[in-house]
Amino acid sequence: MYARLKAFFYEHFKNNFFLYFISILCLMIGICAGAITIKIIDEGQKKEILNFLDSFFKIINENDINSFELLKQSFVNNFQTIMLLWFLGIIVIGVPVILGILALRGFIIGFTVGFLFEGFGFKGFLFAVFAVLPQNFFVIPSLVIISVISTKFSIMIIKNKMRKNIRYNFFSAITSYTINIILISSLLVLGSFVEAYITPIFMKLISGYIS
Repeated sequence: MYARLKAFFYEHFKNNFFLYFISILCLMIGICAGAITIKIIDEGQKKEILNFLDSFFKIINENDINSFELLKQSFVNNFQTIMLLWFLGIIVIGVPVILGILALRGFIIGFTVGFLFEGFGFKGFLFAVFAVLPQNFFVIPSLVIISVISTKFSIMIIKNKMRKNIRYNFFSAITSYTINIILISSLLVLGSFVEAYITPIFMKLISGYIS
């Protein structure tokens, strides 16, 4: 079973290497842009964000985090992202928006980690590692894979329309496309559980060290 899965994913990555390269490149561009943005925002805005973070750390220290509510919110956010990527995969103009979503997610990560490091030094970086990275260890790979599947499906639709392929069974194709996205989405579900039940423990520990 493991050997079959390994062979399947190897073939999948091999056949879609260019799409993965473009997707990861967009993600990295977003991360770099987020980190660079910190350098161009004015001191007043930085101070406001730092004050907000100080309040945030105090709230974490003084109050218990409702993990179930956090889990529900994470599920909703991830489900909305999955549905958006799925929808973008079945429309002709979806490809640039899919890549834009990856870049935006990268921007958020780059800005968050970079700002925490600049504002709080090594302590801020440590907080970012334990508060931002654990769930993204599952979320980012799944989003990249889903983005590639959606991009490939959108390109396939365009090609079949241009070739006027009458043998093309759209219902069968979209069923397979949907099943693949649902399967990969299990990583996002795992990421939601990490975000709700594991990350808060780290956040509470590290926030006490920062504040």
